[in-house]
Amino acid sequence: MSTFNAISQELIDAWLQSNATSTPRDLFSAVIGRLNIKMALSVVTTVADDPYDWRFCRVKDFGFRSHLLNQMRQRFPDAALRDLDRRFIDDAIIAAYSRTLEAKRPAIDLVRTKLLGVRIGYERLILPQKTDGKPGWCISLAEGRFFISPIQEAKTDITDDNIIQLLIEGQSTKEIAEFLNLSPRTIEHRVDRLKNRFEAKNLVHLVAKLVATQIGRREKESS
Repeated sequence: MSTFNAISQELIDAWLQSNATSTPRDLFSAVIGRLNIKMALSVVTTVADDPYDWRFCRVKDFGFRSHLLNQMRQRFPDAALRDLDRRFIDDAIIAAYSRTLEAKRPAIDLVRTKLLGVRIGYERLILPQKTDGKPGWCISLAEGRFFISPIQEAKTDITDDNIIQLLIEGQSTKEIAEFLNLSPRTIEHRVDRLKNRFEAKNLVHLVAKLVATQIGRREKESS
């Protein structure tokens, strides 16, 4: 499997050699079989004047298995943009695609947004139809960076905050106990309590949710 940069370059090379009669498949057929499991490819038909009437069509979805991703697939089908998650469409699709259509050249960006309440991040290449008039379609190649489910904020004390930070840094419960001068049993008890608060199934799940809360807080502070 190839990297996102390598696939992007091949698609851009194919775009440079294309013309107004080329189809999306003419551009992506040579690379579609080499997308890694973190990549997805879709086509948005942009013929309509109203962006909400543009139509999303999934060509190849992300290959990795995830309950969260399965739920997102079911609730984000091939459809007109007006029938999909409006916040995501407004934030991540219409503005970026409109700029690409106006410029009539490829664009690469890093998207950080929410889809159906899930915090997502992915690198994206947008390729518009190569034409003198208004492009009638755009190809999108995406490589996922993270998909984080929404979580409930939980009140924590100073000791819990220290434990959270050390867990995120990769410390074991024994190492945390030594660092904070507390017994391993105390740390284990507090970690179990954190699992319950954050509805985490295990320690790995807890750390993932703790990282998500930190990302969420930073986004709120910067907004």
